[in-house]
Amino acid sequence: MQTPAKTSGPKILTGTAAVACATMLLSGCTAPANDELSSEIQAVIDDPMFTGGGWGIYAVDLETGDPVYELNSTIPFVPGSIQKSFTTAAVLEILGGEERLTTPVYGTGEILDGTLDGDLVLVGSGDFSFGLRDLPDDSLEITSFDHNEANTGLLPVELNSGDPLSALRSLGGSIRESGVTTITGDVVVENQLFDPMLDWPDGRIDSIWVNENVVDVELTANEVGERPDIRVIPHLDALSVVNDVTVVAGDAVEVAISMSGMTVTASGTIGIDAGVTVRNTQIPDPVAFAATAFRQVLGEEGIVVNGSGLESQTPFDEAASELLAEWVSPPLGEFARVVQKISYNRGADLLACLIAVSEESTDCVDGAATVLTAVDARNGENAVRLFDPAGSVDENRSSAQSHVDFLRSVHDEPWGDQFVDLQPIAGVDGSLASLGVGTSAEGNIHAKTGTRIHWYPTTKQLFYLARSYAGYVTTESGRDLAFTVIFNSTTVDDIDGVFDINDRIADIILALQKKG
Repeated sequence: MQTPAKTSGPKILTGTAAVACATMLLSGCTAPANDELSSEIQAVIDDPMFTGGGWGIYAVDLETGDPVYELNSTIPFVPGSIQKSFTTAAVLEILGGEERLTTPVYGTGEILDGTLDGDLVLVGSGDFSFGLRDLPDDSLEITSFDHNEANTGLLPVELNSGDPLSALRSLGGSIRESGVTTITGDVVVENQLFDPMLDWPDGRIDSIWVNENVVDVELTANEVGERPDIRVIPHLDALSVVNDVTVVAGDAVEVAISMSGMTVTASGTIGIDAGVTVRNTQIPDPVAFAATAFRQVLGEEGIVVNGSGLESQTPFDEAASELLAEWVSPPLGEFARVVQKISYNRGADLLACLIAVSEESTDCVDGAATVLTAVDARNGENAVRLFDPAGSVDENRSSAQSHVDFLRSVHDEPWGDQFVDLQPIAGVDGSLASLGVGTSAEGNIHAKTGTRIHWYPTTKQLFYLARSYAGYVTTESGRDLAFTVIFNSTTVDDIDGVFDINDRIADIILALQKKG
């Protein structure tokens, strides 16, 4: 495989022919011996809501490899986020699920009588949690509806229980315990582990993360015609907030959040009956934000900083500096678990960057290329078309069979059980938390979900490009299956139609669990 040339925008890493609309509409099924299963799946396919769309379905016995159900299994479709499985598997295979990230802080000068005569340097390590999700049992927290999805407005956001500044507070406390009370120089954040990704579809990716590099804004409507109460998370003294939101009648929320410098602006309207609402914005300059936050935390620890916060433009001399404190992350397997459970796009992008760093590259595209190379090694070259590590680009293509072949292959690896455990579990957690609750499916389906939806301005409808499931199921009869279901292309009138489609497609994997 050739390494792609750098371009602005998404990078294509390899390719298969794009799927034509006519091809996507092919039907024809290799009928399974289980006619009851076939009938249940066909009833979903024949539902009028899917008219004009295309299906790719493949399910096999995990032990024997015998097909259980097959429909257009070799045709490439737009897969959506099930392609994250390629990235998280590569993390387990290349980096190892038990590896950890260390974020150090160095002093660049002599320390005498509690005074550091130099700079304090925080070195970004690519820890996307950096204390926010860290739990006492060395795992990372996932929420019912993650703050990274707040702006979709689909469900009320449950903010993480952790302190967004907890890692910085721990580092500040360690520095204070070392006896440092004054810093004559600056608080410096080094962001040079890899080249920041500025043009990937999910936003900026850096090596330093505070609150996952978003500012959350919690709005509480109080009285029609007035401004709502606003709480900004994380709270920094240097942050200013412009509240241009008006409370109106009803429960609709039309709020946009933006950030320029250290000013957060909230605009739009919020219904009096909306309750507590969370929206957010990505931090435009993570380095400046982290430096400002660290400086504040140091002050709270009683450490005086005479300089300001800034980015290190050139690598500092680590050998000539003193290590003052360090923060150690949970295992990388936990990072992969968060990515899979909540379908964390920027988290998947970051994992690709860490893979690049492990290969002594500072170009995150190289990490994405390595992910694809790992897929090609299992599936055959050009079986998958991959533009990005998260599955966020509509030009991605893969077939149901390519995913199942991959799932079968990684299942047999020494880390295969860990990979299975990364997946959302039906009736338990992640994007499958509400599926099959109280049925035989609960706890017996481990699968990644994928969705691609766009606003279609011509008809003022939602263009439902892709819905997919890929993972493992233990059937009522005790068989273990690997499966993939991909649907492409329909339109819906509103968000309720999206949920209806999701539920109906989910009926296929419920049928596999019950009848397979």
